Amino acid sequence: SQALISKFHVLNKEKDRLKQQPPSTEVLERLNQIDKEMEHMGGLDAYQKASLLGQDKRRGGDSSKWFIKQLLSMKKPEHFKSDKNYIAGKPSPTYSLLDVGAVSGSNYIKEGKWIKTKAIDLNPQDSLVEKADFFEFPIPQEKYQILCLSLVINFVGDPKRRGIMIARANKFLVTNGLLFVVLPNPCVNNSRYCTNEHFKKILEYLGFKLETSHISRKLVYYLFRKIKEINNLSKIQNSKPKFPKVLLNDGVSRNNFCVVI
Repeated sequence: SQALISKFHVLNKEKDRLKQQPPSTEVLERLNQIDKEMEHMGGLDAYQKASLLGQDKRRGGDSSKWFIKQLLSMKKPEHFKSDKNYIAGKPSPTYSLLDVGAVSGSNYIKEGKWIKTKAIDLNPQDSLVEKADFFEFPIPQEKYQILCLSLVINFVGDPKRRGIMIARANKFLVTNGLLFVVLPNPCVNNSRYCTNEHFKKILEYLGFKLETSHISRKLVYYLFRKIKEINNLSKIQNSKPKFPKVLLNDGVSRNNFCVVI
């Protein structure tokens, strides 16, 4: 399953890169080849099934467990300040959560009495997950208190769209809302263009403050708090990059993961 996931990521990144180039015969032929390779692998459906297998308890379980542990250990969070019923470890049933790219719709089912979850994904593998594209998902009038991007940013092949995804996350959250991000460890610890500190600076620029983080052998977990509203999303999308693709760590064995803002 890990080999399939890795191969799918490589092809998806190449596909996004080619789509930004002029549509020459060579580019179109390669895009067609990539589509056939992905189809031969089973497409997005096979990728999602492999990801679901990765969440199996025998393989370490899902990343939401770390987030819930942090949430319960917090002192009264600022964005829940108005909730007089909140006690650390005994939250009240008022917290709204948007789970983007959810492999399973039951990640927060045990916390269902106090976390009301909306789970979305491009190709749902669970009846509890709504089929939707976050880039086209309407920004709600009643914003969420929590938004999860667990192993989602790295799935986006285009570095600029990764930045747009994080910027959009800001627009979905209430002020002082929480953003939970999970990335593969190599994305920030073995990349030519992204480090742990660089990634945190990008999130700070996009209005987030780091609350806590955890680095495991395979994954990096972040919990950010939204402290500033992005007023002009289109400006971030179309202006000259504030955080362009710049070489930070050279090395033959490093990967090319980066986020461009």
